[in-house]
Amino acid sequence: MKNRILLFLLHLIVFTLFSCNSEQKAPLKQQISSSRIKALNKYLNEISRAYSIPGLSVGIVHQDSVFNKSLGIADNEKHQIDSLLPFSAGSISEPMVATAIMKLLDSGLIKLDDPVQQYLPYFKTAGKTNKKITIRHLLSHTSGIQHYPLLWDTPDSSAKALETTTRSISSQQLKFPFPGTRVVRSPYNYDILADLVGKVTKKPFEDYIYEQVFQKMGMKSSSFSKPAVTVQPFSVNNWLTLTSKSDSIYPYNRENSGSNGLHTTAADLSIWMEMLLNKGKTGKGVFVSRATFDDFFGARYMTGKLTGITFGWEFQKENDQESFTKTSSITHFQNQILLIPDQKIGITFLSNSAAQPVSAEIIRNITNWLQGGNLPVVKIPVGLVMGKKLLETGSIDSAIHLYQSLRKTKNTKYELNSTALNSFGELLFKHLDQQAAALKLYEFTATVFPNSAEPFLHIADIYIKNRAYANAILVLKKSKPLMNQTQMDYAFGMEQYIRERTTDQDPG
Repeated sequence: MKNRILLFLLHLIVFTLFSCNSEQKAPLKQQISSSRIKALNKYLNEISRAYSIPGLSVGIVHQDSVFNKSLGIADNEKHQIDSLLPFSAGSISEPMVATAIMKLLDSGLIKLDDPVQQYLPYFKTAGKTNKKITIRHLLSHTSGIQHYPLLWDTPDSSAKALETTTRSISSQQLKFPFPGTRVVRSPYNYDILADLVGKVTKKPFEDYIYEQVFQKMGMKSSSFSKPAVTVQPFSVNNWLTLTSKSDSIYPYNRENSGSNGLHTTAADLSIWMEMLLNKGKTGKGVFVSRATFDDFFGARYMTGKLTGITFGWEFQKENDQESFTKTSSITHFQNQILLIPDQKIGITFLSNSAAQPVSAEIIRNITNWLQGGNLPVVKIPVGLVMGKKLLETGSIDSAIHLYQSLRKTKNTKYELNSTALNSFGELLFKHLDQQAAALKLYEFTATVFPNSAEPFLHIADIYIKNRAYANAILVLKKSKPLMNQTQMDYAFGMEQYIRERTTDQDPG
């Protein structure tokens, strides 16, 4: 009897130790602390005030932590934005459509190298090259289909809207003769993919993606159909003071739903980012197999030494670390999403104002914060006070003199860096068409920040718009030693544009 009791106690001890070890090995939720959340909320509120943003929403995934925050107003009636009220997400639609294509691949209904005409017999372009265009080419923007402007004033809500888009390019010449050889981004690619999804599944594209993507992942507020109630876009009614009001034009047309039809929330996008960072797995189970996921996200189509495109995403590699982004600024909505798979970081920013391009800066600051850094002190962009001075005096010289005074006194209330100055210059150039004032401001910026290539790139832009191509080439050549790789890629594109224009003008 004594031996039996000893044996029982021994088994009990072993079982207890094993259970303890198992508990230690179980993954623990790494929730963001309340003090850090407080700091983040403070930062987002200050950003909203400093940049005159009516409403915004942020979603963050980091390891096992998820954070979502919405604030501000949705319309002129000042209804508050909450976690369930969807934004128009613009071209973030593309990686979401790519997710639907990945689901079809995993189900065995299609293959990446299937010709588009296999599913859409009416898919045609000028010439016979269209027969060689595959699903892969559409996903990677390597089909050669040309870009087109989006129209919102005559929306088509009919059942054949997407088919209308596919048929509309029947007489279009491809940008290059051999699909797969170059990247030329065009919304058509993803509108046609949406049409293809509908024809393969024999149900409306919007229904398929709702049932097989959104419902499968638990994205309750997402749709490719325009919801009855949404966050409204705000347009600027005075660019020098950045005052704004809700716009009457809403960016939705079912003909373009594949490239720009997504309506979603930051909370829903966080669920989607979790699936992508966990390589096809969700809290509800497996969304797609690991093999399908790895093959799909392994595609790379390089546009520069360290930049390129994947299926739905812009791709960049820096310090051996890959990141994926998608940015959209469409009819006053400003949206961006970032994935850093190696660090299991996902961040999305949605806003109903595109007056100031702040999404990249905000996401960069939040990324640094997730990596252990501090959130910066938010300052008012100097362009706002310079704009008011320009409005009062009508003189860009007075606005520049004001900047010099603020800089001399080391004023800490305003953001005085080169980015803030260049943003003011972009406002003058692109929104007010004050080219002479913008040129003077950029030249001033180049003297204050002589090691920055950015003002030179903007100066080259002004010269190109005025067809002063020789001047643009000289500016680019002078500033190349200052450029990083991304700026080099941008400058290369400008030079290519100039070559195309000057060649066309050459009678020889």
